[in-house]
Amino acid sequence: MRPPEAVLDAFGTTGDPVSLAGGEGRCWRAGDVVLKPCDDEAEWTWLGTVLPTVTQDGFRLALPMPATDGRWLVDGWCAQPVVPGVPAERWVDVIEVGERFHAAVAPLERPSFLDLRTNPWSIGDRVAWEERTPPIAHPILSRLLGMREPITASSQVIHGDLTENVLFADGLGPAIIDVTPYFRPRGFAAAVVVGDAVRWRDADPDPLLAAVAHDPSFPQWFVRAVIYRLVSALAVGRSDVSYFGSDVALAERLLA
Repeated sequence: MRPPEAVLDAFGTTGDPVSLAGGEGRCWRAGDVVLKPCDDEAEWTWLGTVLPTVTQDGFRLALPMPATDGRWLVDGWCAQPVVPGVPAERWVDVIEVGERFHAAVAPLERPSFLDLRTNPWSIGDRVAWEERTPPIAHPILSRLLGMREPITASSQVIHGDLTENVLFADGLGPAIIDVTPYFRPRGFAAAVVVGDAVRWRDADPDPLLAAVAHDPSFPQWFVRAVIYRLVSALAVGRSDVSYFGSDVALAERLLA
């Protein structure tokens, strides 16, 4: 759905909006502004308030952009400036910039809006971390749940969807866009990238596993990352999730 004229005016855009390929087909570019429907006002307001306080050391952030009257949302739409760069299958670099980002946001307190989320991805996250039962049974999920072991680790604000949300441009630091906040161990964010890259982009897992070899808890982060993605896929109604079989094989390799 094209952004309404009132929304374009409120964010001071120029030119006709053009649909963008990313963001599940819901994002539009108008001049130097990217607009998208925002499903969680509390989350976007938190991002708009907190992210400007984060020191951008070794990365750039696409910060939420207020409307001309100061509102973070206008008729359900939010905005951020266009930042130079394009996504690339540089997965080790994505993991490394994630580490820099997570070091910068480590002091942030847990956002209260996380308790109110009900979307499929929040369901997947809670199932992964044993905070709720799976809404749907599946043989692959049962195998993964059987691999999960209790583990204790400190949590912090993380970007739970880094894989396609790091942009690279010559002469500039990597740009992080569409921050999706969760409150989990930072190794979980890296595990999501590894699983996504191997599952959806046929990446060679060995260089990625070498990049996280310093973390002895990574096998358990990975099991939880795959549960998170699998349950989310089931919750949005995907019937064929056989492609997660490769995740099970990699998890078994890591736990062997």
